[in-house]
Amino acid sequence: MNLEFANNLIMEDQTNYNFNSMDIIRFMFKHKWPIIIVTLIAAIASIFASMTITPKYRSTVVLFPKTQVSVSHALTNSELIDPDDHIMNFGDEEATEKLIQTLHSEKIRFAIIDKFDLLKHYEIKGEYPMFQLNEQMSDNIKYNKTEYQAVQIEVMDTDPKMAADIANEIASLLDQTLNKMQNEVAVEILRVVKGEYNLLLSEIDQIENALQSLKNKRTEPKYISLSEQLLNENKRLSDLKSKLVEARVNSNQDLPRKFVVAKAYPAEKKAYPVRWLICAVSTISAFVFAVLMMLFIERYKDLLKF
Repeated sequence: MNLEFANNLIMEDQTNYNFNSMDIIRFMFKHKWPIIIVTLIAAIASIFASMTITPKYRSTVVLFPKTQVSVSHALTNSELIDPDDHIMNFGDEEATEKLIQTLHSEKIRFAIIDKFDLLKHYEIKGEYPMFQLNEQMSDNIKYNKTEYQAVQIEVMDTDPKMAADIANEIASLLDQTLNKMQNEVAVEILRVVKGEYNLLLSEIDQIENALQSLKNKRTEPKYISLSEQLLNENKRLSDLKSKLVEARVNSNQDLPRKFVVAKAYPAEKKAYPVRWLICAVSTISAFVFAVLMMLFIERYKDLLKF
């Protein structure tokens, strides 16, 4: 008995569903002309609107980070290729993240703004020009990490050649920025090491002068002590000299920090806008809006009659 009652309920639900679906179809046929007119107007308007949108072209640069090793390390390493740490190795995920973070640096942004005169190119006027410029650059320049840990520089612009030039220039500035950032630290290290080296040279000169004054008293404890001290200081000087050479090399290094997989070239076909997609979305949205509006009007009339 309970099973029969449940089956009846299911049949009633299916009947109500079909009935409701047929009601919607009948309702749409009843108000077909307003719905058709609104949909056609939206379709025509979206076509004209999409035609007024200025097309943009996309150019991309794909690159891999290199393992960041100092020149002195590469020159003093006994192995030609160290599988774990060599200047010719690809960087890991951390190196990729560092490259992307560097691409967002102010040095690169301002260099691009100055070289390509983006304030004039984007025709930015009025109040808060830098805010508008940053918004435009955020929309047109993207940095993404690919699934293979590569970095993709994507530039959109109304001029295909400008888009390619900006993308390639950003990739070029990446090396300069990273080298400059590390060279600033290396120069400071060189200054400190050079100061310690000169100080040690001065101390060695003082010890040698003292020994020279005691050359006739070589058997005295002071002479022996100074001789041992001179020997130790010369060993320190040798070690410090190697560090000085290393610091000097690092302060002058200018290495590429990336492998460029694909350079940017002017695009032949626009990437934005996709006109058929704009028209399709606008037309479907207008159709749904028209149906809902007619349904609302119908319900409103029923309420007034009630």
